[in-house]
Order: sequence, then structure tokens, then C-alpha cells
Amino acid sequence: MSTRADGGPVSRREAQRRSGRGSRLGGFLRAAAANGRFPAFLLSVGLTVLVFGFLFSRDFTVRSVVVRGNTLAYADSIVAASGALGQPIFRLDTDAIARRVAAYPAVAFAEVSTQLPDRVVVQLHERTPAVDWQVGDKSVLVDDHGWVMAPGFDPKLTRIVETQGSLPAVGTQLPADLIAADRAIAERFGAQLGTMEYDHITGLTARLTDGREIVFGGSDQIPLKLNVAQAALALSDPWTHLDVREPDRPFYQ
Repeated sequence: MSTRADGGPVSRREAQRRSGRGSRLGGFLRAAAANGRFPAFLLSVGLTVLVFGFLFSRDFTVRSVVVRGNTLAYADSIVAASGALGQPIFRLDTDAIARRVAAYPAVAFAEVSTQLPDRVVVQLHERTPAVDWQVGDKSVLVDDHGWVMAPGFDPKLTRIVETQGSLPAVGTQLPADLIAADRAIAERFGAQLGTMEYDHITGLTARLTDGREIVFGGSDQIPLKLNVAQAALALSDPWTHLDVREPDRPFYQ
């Protein structure tokens, strides 16, 4: 009678069962070696270990994130949003990183790639500022779709001065049709336009460089309102205030 590892006796049936398993394993190994499957099996195991080593090796951990194309977005904020630092480079979901980065207010979309052994490259495509929106002595940059991109001021852009209320927060959205109306007015008047004002009661008001003002109101019927204003500017009668909120019934004084 055989003995178990703990020193206890092993029955004949158990000994035969173990012997049978050993014989089957030995037969499998001999057959695998004979038909060439055993080396393939070892190769498969070796490749698995190698791949596992690549996936989790500290040599392939992201140590740097390079941000390109940023003008308004802060690079350190983009790096933090990526969440890539310290992660195994082979396990990164670059699409997920691009989505997280694109949530940054100044970013329209992003492309993310990896460079072995330890670098991630984030290529930003930022939104394009369309207007400056100013409240008091502070202003923010707003794109064509009304997205508030970042704090700042660009003298080349049309400025909208909000006379009441608070400065829109970065990441919020203003009415896109309001931005479109402002740009249409600025394009029509060009150098004649001094500043644009906005409040929630009278809407948009254009202040011209000669001191006259034109109240446009809301963003509706802007082409018609502009035509009426252009006709009023051609009048010989002097006026300082023109209201075209109802373009079929304008009045001036």
C-alpha cells in the first residue's frame, strides 16, 4: 500500500487512479512531441508570458504626454484630463482619452496616438473664437455655436458688451443665433461699428463710431433689420437713435 503526502495510507484504487492519470499525461506529452504539437504548445505558452510581460512591464508605462495644437487650452489641464500618465501603454484606450480631452471647453475634437516606449501624443483641434463677450472689465471668448471657450480678449474680434448680468461661465453655451446676428451686423457695418451692446430687455444695440445707435433687439429678421438700418443711414435727416426691433415700423429721433 502506498502512502499520501500527509503520511496516511493510499488505497489501491486511488493508487491506480493516480497511475492512470500519470499514464494519460505521459501519453499526451509523448504524442504531442511525436506530432510536433508539444513545441507549438510551449511556443504558445511562451508568447502568452511575453505578451503579459509587455502589457504590464514598467518599461512600457506612460511617462510623458505631449500636447500639440493648444492655443487656448492649458497643456497641464489636457494632460490631467487624459488620465494617461502611469498607465500601461499597450492597454490605453486612445478613443476614450480623445473623448475626455474633447470635453475641455476650448477643444472641438482631439486625436490621440502612442509612441513606444512610454509617450502619448494628444493633437488638439480647438474651437475658433467668433466674438468677445464682455461684462464689466472681464471678457470671455465665444465661438460661432455660442460655446464659451476661455477667459480672454482678442481685439480683432467683435465685442459684445452685456450691460446687465454676470459673465458667462466657461463651458456654458450662449444662443448661437445671437452670435450669428452679432456677426452679421458687424460684417455689414464694418469700420462704422464701434461696439455692440446686449441686455435681456432691448436685445442687441449697435453703437456706431459717429455716436449714433441702432437698436436691433432679438436675433430674428436680421437681414431685414439691416436693410432698414442701411436705408436710414442714407437719409439726409440727422438722427442719433434708430429702433428697428419691428422692421416694418421703425422709428428714429
